[in-house]
Amino acid sequence: MKKVISIALVILMIASTFCACSSAPNNKLTEKNITKTVDVVFEALKTFDTKTVKTYVDSTTLDIILTYASKKDQFKKLGIAMFENLTYEIKEIDTDGQTVTLSVKNKDLSKVASDYTENLLEQYSGLAGMLELAKGITDDAWLNSNLAVLTKGINEAVMKDEAVEITLSLEQKKDRLVFTFTESSEDAVSGGALTAIKKMMSFS
Repeated sequence: MKKVISIALVILMIASTFCACSSAPNNKLTEKNITKTVDVVFEALKTFDTKTVKTYVDSTTLDIILTYASKKDQFKKLGIAMFENLTYEIKEIDTDGQTVTLSVKNKDLSKVASDYTENLLEQYSGLAGMLELAKGITDDAWLNSNLAVLTKGINEAVMKDEAVEITLSLEQKKDRLVFTFTESSEDAVSGGALTAIKKMMSFS
């Protein structure tokens, strides 16, 4: 009897492994797979899962933040604050044109991020200031005090009244689909925060 139970458990484990594999997005240009990949991407953004975002997203600005977030927890927390309220709705999938159009909505973070960045760059003006800022971005104590201010501002911001429509192009890689985010789509999903933050990071 024990042997039968053991065999049954092994079969169940193998079956669950196949199910898990089959549920992962692949590189097929079908509406079902594109939808599945969109869901994976936006869930990864909301939790700021750096590995998953890097796997399925091509984004110059996000790459900068993701690189730091993979090394510094303060940037991961900042990413979560930016995206945790992000909502989306798929409006159209064009398998021939390899695009997906979405309606996205987030907090209005443009002023919060811009004001923070401008104040920071004023505080660290000139060559000496830029060098100090570049050093600070890699220092835990500096990050704890400075990014906490930005994260607090993001947490206190309010949702935008209207959603924004964006169109992302798709690229078929060997084993997955990759979505390309332009600067305008980066800004849309981040509520206007990413461009301002990139300005700060460009001095690091």
